[in-house]
Amino acid sequence: MKVLITNVEMDGYSGTTLYVKELALGIQNAGIEVEIFTLRVGSIGKELQTSGILVTTKLKELSKPDIVHAHNNITAWPVLFYFKNTPMVFWIHSRLSPLDIPPKHKDIIQYMAVDYNCKERYTQQYGFKPGSVKVRYNWVNLNRFKQKKQPAESLKRALMFSNYATEDGYLSAIRSACAQMDIELEVMGKGTGSAENAPEHYLGSYDLVFAKAKAAMEAMACGCAVIVCDFTGLAGLVTSKNYDNYRRLNFGMKLMDKPITPQDIVDEITLYNAEDALDVTKRLREESNFDQIFTQLTDLYSELIKRYAAGQRGEYSFNIRNYLVTRMATFRIWIGLWTEQHFPAFRKLIGR
Repeated sequence: MKVLITNVEMDGYSGTTLYVKELALGIQNAGIEVEIFTLRVGSIGKELQTSGILVTTKLKELSKPDIVHAHNNITAWPVLFYFKNTPMVFWIHSRLSPLDIPPKHKDIIQYMAVDYNCKERYTQQYGFKPGSVKVRYNWVNLNRFKQKKQPAESLKRALMFSNYATEDGYLSAIRSACAQMDIELEVMGKGTGSAENAPEHYLGSYDLVFAKAKAAMEAMACGCAVIVCDFTGLAGLVTSKNYDNYRRLNFGMKLMDKPITPQDIVDEITLYNAEDALDVTKRLREESNFDQIFTQLTDLYSELIKRYAAGQRGEYSFNIRNYLVTRMATFRIWIGLWTEQHFPAFRKLIGR
């Protein structure tokens, strides 16, 4: 089996970039051929290249795949047109990003979402039938994010774990709340110039983490209590009672419907219970193991290849309106990446 993964960029420790990195290495370790098509190779792409995985911005350098695992319409379209008559599975990771407007094409024989909020994007915004979209939850690589401790009896150290937290934003409310509760707060993320490339080495030293989505899951896996929040708002402390609903929505933006105020943060902190936090960590580690979900993905690839070989094609054929909508929505992103690729001096000018 040969797998081609697409992603808009392979630069920076965030979002689908890390998802693709872990997936590609897992595929390689399973003895399956894997290549990556992107519009910016970047630091993560170079890491994968040193591991022997082809990461390229040039379609002609790729070998014809048996299956395409596609992220982002901006990279899915070129592959659909270049590798004709090749089955593709297209994933949505974001409810809002223009990159995740789903393309329609007969070679996309399965549409996927990482949670039910993203599934609603397919069905409510773009008219997909609910039965044509499957959900496969995000994972945590437990080989990286080990449970380093039992949850603390009382909260002493906290971490704001987000690339969107800035000193002039909602971070000030969290600082105020932590000060009131006599909790030391640190920050890890691009917004404050404190991003770390290997958060698995640090997360286990905190009692409480403020995060969302995959970052929240990684913190829980390490044994931390987690309050789900980010620039879109506040959800709350993850507990055994709300875990199912929070997991269903990827510990993400649809949950964050409250404003972030010092008092609201204090109220969530006071809900903390060490025994309950341990139950959450155990459950997260049981249900979100990368190895289990990776097996589900490779089984899906094999199933789709067989279905395609048997003559099955996607429900949604190419139409020009859908194509133009996706291209116009992502035009500014594409032109920026194209300029960087063809005029390297521009990259130096903007500090990339």
